Amino acid sequence: MNISSAIVYSRPEQEAELRAQLATLVGVEVHAATADGKLVVTIEAENTATAANIYEAIERAEGVLSMALVFQQTESNPEQELAPCK
Repeated sequence: MNISSAIVYSRPEQEAELRAQLATLVGVEVHAATADGKLVVTIEAENTATAANIYEAIERAEGVLSMALVFQQTESNPEQELAPCK
């Protein structure tokens, strides 16, 4: 599981349309927006490759000026964990 958050900088006049577009992307949630077009989003993806595809889709979306990744964490699969040392 890959969990990340980002600030998406949009054209203020296109912020509402961009929010609607981002809502259609699986794993993407918009948490806040400012009057000058900044959106706070979280992204949940199955793996880092899928997360990278989502980042690219956001960057290509109409009205996006730029995107800044704020946080990223990859949670390992507990079934693949090594046994604890004794």
